[in-house]
Formats: sequence, C-alpha cells, structure tokens
Amino acid sequence: MRRLWGSAVLALCALVSACDVASGGAGGEDGLLKPTAQPGATARAGGLGSAALVSRDTNGFTVSTPDDARKVRVTQDACAPLAYALSGTAVGKPATTVVRTATGEGAEVTVVLAAYASDEAQQAMDAIATALDECATGFTATVDGDEHKVGKVAAELAPEGVDQAMGVGATVTRSGRATPAKAVILRSGNAIAYLSGTPSIPATVLDAQLVKLRG
Repeated sequence: MRRLWGSAVLALCALVSACDVASGGAGGEDGLLKPTAQPGATARAGGLGSAALVSRDTNGFTVSTPDDARKVRVTQDACAPLAYALSGTAVGKPATTVVRTATGEGAEVTVVLAAYASDEAQQAMDAIATALDECATGFTATVDGDEHKVGKVAAELAPEGVDQAMGVGATVTRSGRATPAKAVILRSGNAIAYLSGTPSIPATVLDAQLVKLRG
C-alpha cells in the first residue's frame, strides 16, 4: 500500500455507509473509524493548548494563530458537518477550541482542536460520517462570504493511533477554479483535531498533530 501519511500507520477507509459508526467507532475491517486506543483517553495533560502545533513541531512549515474563525453556511443542512470539516471549522458545540494554521510546501492546513463535554465528540464524528454518506455527490457552501461548490466527496486513508480517524477528499470550485480539498478528523477521547488543507495535508503536519493529540 502506498504510504500517504508518512510515518503514521494507515488504515484503509471504506464508504461510511458500511461502517458501524454508532457503536463507538468500531468500524470492523473497514478501518474508517477504527479504535486503536482505550475509549475515554484524553489529550495531553495541560489541555488543548499543549496539544496545539507550534513551528518547531513541523519542519519546513510556519505555524500561526488566525485572527478570526471561519464563517461557514451550507445550503443543505444534512451536509453541514462535512462542510465544517472541509473548511476548518469544528462540528457541534465544543466547550473550548484552539485554532492553528500551518503553511509550507505549497500547502495551507488549518487545524482546529476542540474539547467536548460527555459523548459530544463521538456525536460529532457520527454526524460527519452521516453527512459523508448523504452528501457524497456534492453540495454548495459559503465560506467567509465566498461560494464553494464541493464536488464528489469520498472517504480516504486515515491514520491509526487514536480512538477514531476519518479521511475525506473532495474537489472544491471557487471563482471558477477547482482545487483539491482534504480533511482528516482525529478523535482522542472527548477531544477532536480537525485538519483541513488545500491542496493536501502534508505528512509532516498530520504526523505532528497526531502525536501531540494522543500525548
């Protein structure tokens, strides 16, 4: 198998409709939502801040803190969780969030770390899985006032090493220009890392965030 995510151990994604996402992420042999850590694990001691990327974590990338959160609107409510994940916005109502942007190697990656109460992190993962199943043919979203036409959306490879992991790929057309868009969503206990990037999510960034999230 070709290694798309660097040193992270990969699990092959299948379509979400084939996964038992309601059972706490036991995606069977599909590997889309494969638990590889004990449920209830949390991000590194010290909270989300200690799990956030800094430039020294990502060789060749500059990590910064954006000034404002993105404003995302979707014409189809059922597709909203998927639009949020692809646009660098947390799903649901997390108790706290930390946002970083990593830029380098011709890519820009937004990383949103979100801490949830109770089982809301699991619910957020389930919502994205359902949206991927229902909106695989595409949808339209508005991000910071700009219209984004999202083409066919498909599940992609995701790394192991956390309670759940999901990869998503699509082509987004904005102002007549089509660009690949990627998202990787990682859950560790009640914390989720949403990584979204164009045209890719380089392995350096993904690996670094995976390590810091699981502590």
